[in-house]
Amino acid sequence: MYSKLPFDLRVSIFPMNSRILSVLGLLTLLSLQAASARTWVNSTGQPMKGSFQELSNGSVKIRLDADGKVVSVPLKVLSKADQEFVQKRAMTGKADLVALAVKRIDAAVDAGLEKQKLKYNENLNDHMYLRRIYLDLAGRIPNYDEAKEFLDSRNKNKRQELVIKLLKSWDYASHNYNHFAELLRVKTTFPGTVLRNDSFIYWLKEQIHTNTPWDELVRKMITAEGRIWDNPAVGYHLRDNGMKLDHVAFMGKVFLGTNITCAQCHDDPFSDWTQYQYYEFSAYLADLETKGKAQKAQMPNKKELEGYIATSRKLDPKNEEQKREINNIVRRYQRSLQDMSRASELAVHTVANRSMRLPDNYQYEDGFPRDKVDPWVIFGKEHGTAAAALTPRQRLAVWLTSPKNNRFAMNIANRMWARYMGRGAVEPLHDIDPENTLNADLLKVLSEEILALDFDLKAFAWAIVNTKAYNRLSTRRKVNVTEPYYFPGPLLRRMSSEQVWDSLITLMVEDPNQFRLDSGDRYNRLINASQSPGSPKEFVNRVDEYNQFKPEQTLVNAKGVSIVNAKPPKGEKPFGQNALSRKPTGPTDEEMVMAFMEAAKKRKLLLARASELPQPSDPAHFLSKFGQSDRTFVIDASSLDGSVPQVMELMNGYATEILTQPGSKIFLEMKNLRSNFEKADVAFMSILSRRAIGSEQSLLDRELRAGGPTVFSDLIWALLNTPEFLFVK
Repeated sequence: MYSKLPFDLRVSIFPMNSRILSVLGLLTLLSLQAASARTWVNSTGQPMKGSFQELSNGSVKIRLDADGKVVSVPLKVLSKADQEFVQKRAMTGKADLVALAVKRIDAAVDAGLEKQKLKYNENLNDHMYLRRIYLDLAGRIPNYDEAKEFLDSRNKNKRQELVIKLLKSWDYASHNYNHFAELLRVKTTFPGTVLRNDSFIYWLKEQIHTNTPWDELVRKMITAEGRIWDNPAVGYHLRDNGMKLDHVAFMGKVFLGTNITCAQCHDDPFSDWTQYQYYEFSAYLADLETKGKAQKAQMPNKKELEGYIATSRKLDPKNEEQKREINNIVRRYQRSLQDMSRASELAVHTVANRSMRLPDNYQYEDGFPRDKVDPWVIFGKEHGTAAAALTPRQRLAVWLTSPKNNRFAMNIANRMWARYMGRGAVEPLHDIDPENTLNADLLKVLSEEILALDFDLKAFAWAIVNTKAYNRLSTRRKVNVTEPYYFPGPLLRRMSSEQVWDSLITLMVEDPNQFRLDSGDRYNRLINASQSPGSPKEFVNRVDEYNQFKPEQTLVNAKGVSIVNAKPPKGEKPFGQNALSRKPTGPTDEEMVMAFMEAAKKRKLLLARASELPQPSDPAHFLSKFGQSDRTFVIDASSLDGSVPQVMELMNGYATEILTQPGSKIFLEMKNLRSNFEKADVAFMSILSRRAIGSEQSLLDRELRAGGPTVFSDLIWALLNTPEFLFVK
């Protein structure tokens, strides 16, 4: 086991005893601190000498060599090399804490297995580990080059190096966003409005990528105020605009793993929650308002606008018929502006002195209809909050995320364990009962360790994937939700809809992260009716751009080119070649590649990762067919159940059509290889992250000898339709 880890982590993650751990852990920390002294360079090339202290909320704290002062620098203004250093350093700086977490989690699982006289499943081999770690941390299978590099490497530290690489990658942010988007029921547009939620979606991904601690992220969302273009975090509250009491129920499930939903209408007959308690908890949001007064729409001087329209459209205002046309055009702009201004009604703000009252039909003896209810927590008590200094919503955020609120830590720790192990230490995830679980000791340790790691989700994930349980073969029998499970290995699980889609995108395009949803700034600029209208020309252009806005335009590459407008630049390599091929190709291949991309656009199939597509997907989309949550009234609502439409998608769907055609990425990987076995190896490595073994080699030999024009298309089709492709083993 030691051989799989880098030296400084070997001694930390698998200590021989506490004495060795304390000594070597100190040495590790000292070496890391010494190594962090460097010359930092910003995006303009200006240097600054100092040592890394910490990464927090997207800013890097650096202790200057010159005077010892600590300065805070936004991560995004540093050079790419510095950003990569920070991401890695932020992880490895917690190696000693991760080591302790691994040791304690292993001990808890060991005790449970020993008590039941059970043993761990067998260890994972390299190709199984490779595939699992990519799917769990990156949300996709590795591509051909990634798989080949890892499997061919003799580096004894390759597993740990891969984990750190994936944790700091955009792949991790994209994959984790999918998880939290389901949990928070994120939608691209706010229900019942035209206002897009792009800013919140972009913000949430950035919070994940820069590794904002979970407690800090939750506090930001709960206390957020303003409009979406001023403070993207308000998207959390705007999701349930006009449904305050339902919002409270979701909050209990998402952040506390507690289902108090039934108590909204009556005392819960199946638990101890009362309706009065529900309204006490809801009272923390009594001052929350998600709808405000629309901002006044700004228009240019009417006469100047009419004059510009007349000139630009060559209309004569002296002609009665043409004058009516000018007036009609102005009215259309006025109506568009009114539609745009209504979006500004969605705004989170605090209404002072607003109270929560019991419903008109309240029927219990602890209160009367319309009685005022003071805010109070559903677990324990408020922790050190000064009611006079904070609003109720701020008090809620402080209590909810407090280290003393064990339920908060327990919930997120259990959810993360379930993500990587296929099942929580206690189920169901949204209504955990720590008193009635056979894994009580494990749940306690998980809760304590995420607290010890200061709610650092990357570090906690790092710990989980280093446990003995994670690094074992999955249990391949069905385990019912009511059946106890002691984690001799993860449960066998089918990929999520997002993992399947992102894996297919990895097979189809060279860089699956090439196109990302933009920050929402462009859309916000268009719809923000309160901004200065500018000149009549600027006003007309902005309103026209808003009316012609297409959601697909929000998917852009690093150069700001939208996926729908991407074309092969003149005199350069075609866009399609950059997307589907790394190697120069002939004209025929280029035309084939571009044909794939253009055909996909015509089918409204955008070849980008699930995190960048509309939330949720269209009911006819691949993602919906494979069980993506509809993001309505149920959390944890995605499905892993199989269906006939899923079978048809993999057998005859567009992704399969692309991958089985000459000119596809897999075929282009094969192009310069002479041996048919080498070409077959490309297919196996690309799709299953391994080479052919045993009886597969004999079957391949027979089929390849028989040859035929479709032999490799048939092979790709067959591998895509194996259970092995769909499952995380």
